[in-house]
Amino acid sequence: MHEAIDRASDMAKTWVTLVQLISDTYSVMALRILGLSGAWSLPEDENSQMIQEKLPAFTEAAVAGALTAMSGRGPDRVMQALIAPISEKANANRLRLTGREPASNDIQ
Repeated sequence: MHEAIDRASDMAKTWVTLVQLISDTYSVMALRILGLSGAWSLPEDENSQMIQEKLPAFTEAAVAGALTAMSGRGPDRVMQALIAPISEKANANRLRLTGREPASNDIQ
């Protein structure tokens, strides 16, 4: 009985993490689009950073997922391992970008 509850809890945690990842991803995309259009202030290196961060995050996710699968864990744990590195990066990006302000477009 307890094992079934633990598995259900793990699946719920996976879905919550996935929903958070989706929410953070949309927020970061919106802020970057606003920044590229000049409506939101972005760091100078944001364009290169958004390209350079992908490979390490996805590599870490793939390795974590593969190691978790090879250790015999269930699909919910493999999915959690896959999502975690990408979710952490998306969350950090959202926090970093939402801490900035709208761009000042003072015309002089």
